[in-house]
Amino acid sequence: MMYYIVLPFGVILSLVFCWKRRLGYSVNNLIFKSVSSLCYLLTAVFALISNPQAHTYGSLVIMGGALGLVGDILLDLKGIYKSEEKVYLKGGFIFFLIGHIFYFCAIIYSIKMKWWLVLIAAVVSAVIGILTVLLANVMKVHYGAYRRIVAIYVAFLAMTSIISVIAVFATHFQKAYVIMAIGSILFLLSDAVLSNTFFGRGKDKPFHLFINHFLYYAGQYLIAASLVHIEQVIFLLFVISQFLQKFNAFIKSFITFLNSVFIYVVTNHIINHIFNS
Repeated sequence: MMYYIVLPFGVILSLVFCWKRRLGYSVNNLIFKSVSSLCYLLTAVFALISNPQAHTYGSLVIMGGALGLVGDILLDLKGIYKSEEKVYLKGGFIFFLIGHIFYFCAIIYSIKMKWWLVLIAAVVSAVIGILTVLLANVMKVHYGAYRRIVAIYVAFLAMTSIISVIAVFATHFQKAYVIMAIGSILFLLSDAVLSNTFFGRGKDKPFHLFINHFLYYAGQYLIAASLVHIEQVIFLLFVISQFLQKFNAFIKSFITFLNSVFIYVVTNHIINHIFNS
């Protein structure tokens, strides 16, 4: 019940913040942003409460969202306290990076993704991270001292999107993973815009700030909303697992019964043959 209250309230609040965010950094906007981010985290929490069968997936997603909340605060502090800009920016990178680890681990665990698919996703993600830095001049951005952390972060960001897209096909377009995939892609697009506002020139206009936060919150709310639908996949896997275990036990019992019957018939036949002889 609370999920359906917090979700629309949070979405409206986040839209208001996106509009206010055009005016730049301020303590007032920091508070507004923190509350907006708290709402997507609460959306995930109440989604899990309404769907407790998704406890492992949900717990991992909530951890990722909580780390994102801290990252949000740090990135805004960067704009308020210019003297500590580098510290807050690196802190934001690290918290969001770890958050993405929780996100894609939630997907990998929930669908029991094959190791070789995870390996392919990791290699592709690493390539994307490296290319992002190598093509900085083409994209007209200057990463400077942040080249290494940008490459690593982009790799983990891409990993979430790639893993979620693989999950969509692996589960034959299960609703939960479709929502998760759309959310993770919007998150990726948001960071693409954010990268331009941080490291590009002339790309930190009100329009860019609005688009960045609009895509970001849309992505986070969709990721949180995926918890409501994850039950269908996990419960189905549980039912199939239970069925296979019981079927396996039945087959073993049946084979044991047939062996007993066979032994009885053969033994009886031998005894009859001996006495009749």
